[in-house]
Amino acid sequence: MKDKDNILKKSIISALIFVLFVAIVFYFIFRENSYREIYKIFQSSKKFYLLIAIFCMAMFSICESLNLKRTLKLLGTKVKFKDTYKYALGGFFTASITPSASGGDPMQIFLMTKDKIPVSHTLIALLVKLLCFQFGEVSIGLISFILFPDMFKGIGNIKFLVYLGLFLNSLVMIIYILLLFFRGIVDYLIKLFSKLLDKIHYKKKEELLAKINKQVIEYSEASKILKKNKLFFISVLLTAYLQLLFYYAIPYMVYLAFGLNNASLITFIAIQSVLFLSVSALPFPGAVGVSEGTFMYLYKNLFGELLLGSAMVITRFINFYIFVLYSGVMLLILIFKDNFKRKNV
Repeated sequence: MKDKDNILKKSIISALIFVLFVAIVFYFIFRENSYREIYKIFQSSKKFYLLIAIFCMAMFSICESLNLKRTLKLLGTKVKFKDTYKYALGGFFTASITPSASGGDPMQIFLMTKDKIPVSHTLIALLVKLLCFQFGEVSIGLISFILFPDMFKGIGNIKFLVYLGLFLNSLVMIIYILLLFFRGIVDYLIKLFSKLLDKIHYKKKEELLAKINKQVIEYSEASKILKKNKLFFISVLLTAYLQLLFYYAIPYMVYLAFGLNNASLITFIAIQSVLFLSVSALPFPGAVGVSEGTFMYLYKNLFGELLLGSAMVITRFINFYIFVLYSGVMLLILIFKDNFKRKNV
């Protein structure tokens, strides 16, 4: 009960901080860009492409739902698609309003355990999802950065942000791979870390090492499943790639909606993948403010000065703000619906 109350309290606090961030960002956006001008450009845009952009965002959560359902089924837990969709929406909503997306996984664990899914199955399903998503995110971003270096020249002040994002996300991916597939290296690193703690006379050494070893054991269990089911792992990884590509295609659909056609889809995927990598590890709720600023730098040559502000606002509304609202409302509806069913069983 305490865990449930803590999650709800943290979610409410995070939501209030998130709203404050959004209000500040909107103030600066509409100070620089007339909302009348943005509305005028929206009115003249080709709505068909904007609908495709919304469809792409919808597929983002559907792909995650499919991966969670597939993994839980492999572990022997049968769940309905509407339930895994609820977990995906819960993860997106809470990740969006918490720093560094830290609230996404705890919310998904909370929702799954509430549905009486074994904790071990819940953790493994999330680990597999995280590994595949992180691998897809980093690999697409790095390939884009290496193959299209000219796109990222002249980005000025955000160059450090791009490099930092690439480094942090690559580091996380390496840690996941080591935890899942190279247990011996991890054990050796833990021993070195233990010696370091001794040298600095860290008082809570045993407690910290116990938590680390518990995590390593959980990752090892996921590793055994992946090694025994290689085709399953490939299918989850391919779905994660598809999930990311749907998301990365959204700015291109906005580009087409504005009647522009000089750049290719691959160009937009490359830029958006690096943008996503750059901001995803930052300690801001939903990377609000940073995402908007980075968008203005990376896409200025594609949209031009007259359309850039409108392109940023419309893209961010489709791939973030509207979906945060939708996921929050749908999550509440699905939770209340489940609670009503439980009370009437």
